[in-house]
Amino acid sequence: MISAREVVEQAGLDVNILIDRLTAAATAELSAVYRYTILTAHPLGFAEEELRQILKDIRDEDRRHFDALVGRIYELDGRLPEDIRQFLQGRHTPPEDSSAGTWDPVTALIDDVRRAAHPYGDLCGLTEGRDQRTFALAQAIRNEKVEHQAWLDEFLGTGPPGRFHRGFRGRSPFLSCLASAPEGSGPTA
Repeated sequence: MISAREVVEQAGLDVNILIDRLTAAATAELSAVYRYTILTAHPLGFAEEELRQILKDIRDEDRRHFDALVGRIYELDGRLPEDIRQFLQGRHTPPEDSSAGTWDPVTALIDDVRRAAHPYGDLCGLTEGRDQRTFALAQAIRNEKVEHQAWLDEFLGTGPPGRFHRGFRGRSPFLSCLASAPEGSGPTA
């Protein structure tokens, strides 16, 4: 039986580079879950409860992204350190201007959300036509990151009004459309 790693290697991808990029993305997702948890505890000012709910929804989806990325890393025979300090070492950067004393959580949140989709575009470019499973995963996460930005734009009044209906946020609709392989069906690339 051929492994997922072998399928991806046969498609011409350097699996170690792919695993490194997936690991960097997983690290960013776990860091985001932590940041958004902290932000929900921070006084947020105007429309505090509505913004807090958006943060919780983004955090919930980012946790699902982390889980999906880790699953793909292990499908490709990659491994993550069991010690979280080793996992996060050298990959987490503090928010810009955090020492300035006038840190604005809403501005930091908007900046984080706007930057979050970029690595997934790179993953899509790397895997397109060669690793459909990772491509679909990266594309789904990128679409959800774009949605996160739209939620904030709508909240701030800079996006289309009424775009999202109750119960949509926080459910990872793009990621949940990806079916995992049934037991015994062999590897997917």
